[in-house]
Amino acid sequence: MLPVSRLKKYIDLIIASAEEGVEKPDKRIFNIALSKASCIPENAVMIGDRIDNDIVPAKELGMKTIWIKQGFGKYWNITGENEIPDEEINSLSELKERFL
Repeated sequence: MLPVSRLKKYIDLIIASAEEGVEKPDKRIFNIALSKASCIPENAVMIGDRIDNDIVPAKELGMKTIWIKQGFGKYWNITGENEIPDEEINSLSELKERFL
């Protein structure tokens, strides 16, 4: 499994909820990230392991979504259209292959 620390060299911006004072699934955290990246939602991808905290709010904003099916989140049962990610992967290693 690829550790997150090895992916940091590919990431330009990291937003921390503790620093911003707002947490997912509050869409303000996504808007903060989009603003700091000077990016519109249609050009952004939310990559997350939770349908409720990551995928649903990102989709509501118009972002593309990738669900990493790992940890507790992999057991989520999708019950509605708003929960369906654009793509599904099973590990961070697959994520690296997807983008590199």
